[in-house]
Order: sequence, then C-alpha cells, then structure tokens
Amino acid sequence: MRSLIAIQEGQISLEQIKALEKMLRKLYAEHIGPEKLTVIWNVAARQHTITDRKWSRSSTVTMEVPDGLETQRREAFMLECEKSWREVTGQHPDQVSVGAFDQSRYDEILKSNLTRLSTLGRVSYLGKLFTRAMISKMQHGVMITRFNQ
Repeated sequence: MRSLIAIQEGQISLEQIKALEKMLRKLYAEHIGPEKLTVIWNVAARQHTITDRKWSRSSTVTMEVPDGLETQRREAFMLECEKSWREVTGQHPDQVSVGAFDQSRYDEILKSNLTRLSTLGRVSYLGKLFTRAMISKMQHGVMITRFNQ
C-alpha cells in the first residue's frame, strides 16, 4: 500500500517527519492491516502554495486502503491519523487533510497522472522521483522528494 504526503518546505522537521511516518505505519497496522505501507513525502518549496489567501502551512496525507473498507473503520483511521498528526506538528485542524482511498481508485488516479506524459516523460519523471526518494531513504531513513525539481 502507498501513502503520498505533501508538505511545505521548512514546515516539519526531519525528526517530526520520522515520528509522523512511524505513527502512520502504526495506525495503519492497527486500523487497516499488516500490509507494508510505502510512504513518499513530497515537499513544496516555500511560497509555492497558498491556503486561505496566505502562504500555506497545510499538510495533505493520502493513503490507499483495501477496496470496500468499511466506512466506520476508514473514518476511525483517518480521525486518529489527523489527531496524532496534529499532536506531533502542532498544526490547526484546518491545516491537515487526511484521505484514505480505495486501492483501485488510488491506482487509477496515479496512473492517469502518468498517462499525461509521453513515454520519455514518464521514464524521466519516475526515474527522478525514485532516485531522489532512494537517496533520501539512504541519507535520512525516509523517502523525501520535491515538487518542481
């Protein structure tokens, strides 16, 4: 299973990122199941995103879950993720968005984004994404990449 997380540069420290990823894996195992969760952090450069007409300090957390996951389990999982996230980051509830999408839909969305690129563009994009993520994993223990790079 996969999780893509978007945050703003300088918003969350590396130590917080590691704590958040540990927390997400724990909650995923408790609420969803023992499947391995691959987490990729995508960092937007400062002053590249706006929320409520101000420079953004928001976080967007998306995860895939098994198709047809019961609404009560999905909601309990998302609520606990959001609460635990805010405990680590000190963010306001309006600054954290958590989504748990059916695996088939999540896959469909990711694939549709790639179909917009030419074959060479897909190879280039995926190569850069995974190279940066793997270098980050080796250096920091978590996979971090950046928008617009």
